[in-house]
Amino acid sequence: MSAAGEKQLVIIGSGVAGLTAALQAAAAGTHPVLLTKDRLGDSNSELAQGGLSAVTAQSIAAGDSVAAHAADTLAAGAGHCGQAAVDFMCASAAELVDALEGHAVAFDRTAEGGYQLGLEAAHSAHRILHIAGDATGAGLVAALSAAVLRARDAGELTVREHALATSLVLDERGAVAGVEVLQHGTSHRIEADAVLLATGGLGRLYSATTNPAGATADGIGLAARAGAVIADAEFVQFHPTLVDPAAYPEAGMISEAVRGEGAVLVTGTGERFMPAEHPDAELAPRDVVARGIHRQLLAGRRVYLDARGLDAQRGAGFTARRFPSITARLAACGLDLAADLVPVVPAQHYAMGGIATDTSARTTVPGLYAAGECANTTVHGANRLASNSLLEAMVFARTAVQAMLSDDPGACADLDGLDGMTVAQLPTALSALGAAEAPLDLDTLQREASEAIGVYRTGEQLQRFAELLSASAPVAESPRGQLELENLWLAARFTAAGALARGGSLGAHHRLDSAPGQSQPAIRYGWQLSSAERTAEQTAEQLSPPLTTSSPSSKEHTA
Repeated sequence: MSAAGEKQLVIIGSGVAGLTAALQAAAAGTHPVLLTKDRLGDSNSELAQGGLSAVTAQSIAAGDSVAAHAADTLAAGAGHCGQAAVDFMCASAAELVDALEGHAVAFDRTAEGGYQLGLEAAHSAHRILHIAGDATGAGLVAALSAAVLRARDAGELTVREHALATSLVLDERGAVAGVEVLQHGTSHRIEADAVLLATGGLGRLYSATTNPAGATADGIGLAARAGAVIADAEFVQFHPTLVDPAAYPEAGMISEAVRGEGAVLVTGTGERFMPAEHPDAELAPRDVVARGIHRQLLAGRRVYLDARGLDAQRGAGFTARRFPSITARLAACGLDLAADLVPVVPAQHYAMGGIATDTSARTTVPGLYAAGECANTTVHGANRLASNSLLEAMVFARTAVQAMLSDDPGACADLDGLDGMTVAQLPTALSALGAAEAPLDLDTLQREASEAIGVYRTGEQLQRFAELLSASAPVAESPRGQLELENLWLAARFTAAGALARGGSLGAHHRLDSAPGQSQPAIRYGWQLSSAERTAEQTAEQLSPPLTTSSPSSKEHTA
């Protein structure tokens, strides 16, 4: 429990952003409460195969620079990134690497002791750090989770597992005062002076996704119902190479680091097609590669990842040593990465948009902060650069804690300071107005979203989808399922609104009916729910009695 006079911080989510923030807050002497709706560490972060992009002294000695990393990030973002946020993130990478090693994170090293630096799509230099070859996310989560548990056992923080945040509590000034939590079937309130949302992405909105089952837009739902601005929702990244789930449902995705090492994409006849799509071919930005594959699929041609030449080029056994997790996972499905053509399809992978924040992770709601995939820091612009997500999540989680501890009450993001932001009210759903509504289940939502806000979009499809969402009411079978479906439904509405507003193609947002000059990269669309749809505008006194962090003990860690 925080000492008298100290701020009480609550962190929601236990991917790399939430874990990093919890450790930062504990090190500062406050006693944060870390909430996670499943087990500690269950997150999209855990599945990250690629790596952590960071310009270190070693890469600088090889000719790399922070400026080059920033330039690559800006180029991938299609002119839509926030320059200040990008510069801050790239300049903070080396310090973050040092901090991670202080938490026993062990990055892969060469025989000489230096970092084993990789190259990935749209990076101009070898600057990607890995853990166990292709298990960077899992390695980071394991090390940071262990550090969090050590801090918990030392009485420095509280961890609550299987605790689902259902709503934010606002005081009479509209500032965050706490969180409503559903844990083991019982609803509680945890009081807070500041809350950090680090809840991950929205992948379960789509039929095909690389995200885990828990990626249900929880942070977007919590923030939106409290009145926060949601921005850049139209920008959803599709990973080019999910192993075809129709043939191999358990195979998962294949990191583009495999293409970075020399693998290529071919059709069933063995023909490469990416050189005709982009000068960088298989190493083009993800949106370009995903659309290239999608075009082949629409033409009736299957697409395969061909890594058969890697062992011949790099030595026998190279592929299995470099990508041990991928190799093992594919082997369990009867595929050999080094010897077989692997069928692949694009799948939803990452949301560039989210809760609008400034460079200190403040949202537009006082006392509310956001980091990781649920946040829109403007770093990723219209298309995220490979291996920047882990970096962004941890850099802004660290700065969020600094702001949470130092900000005056009432501090929030200044919309005038958010690059090119224009904010409008999201059209109120008919269900919120008491009009007739049709039930909407998860399967239907996923099918419709995959069609309307997928790799390709049209104004006609988007308008029909928006109307369907407005006239529908999410219906699930359990309290958790209901809340998660409502969060996904909200995320779909924000995405459709942004995609309709942006009539031209930009980055990962591709309109088949785009006209020249409509992309407008300088404009950033933000949205807020109408007052009729906000459900967090309650004072703390109106809600259930608070659950303090002193009883049970600060070491509580429910299994």
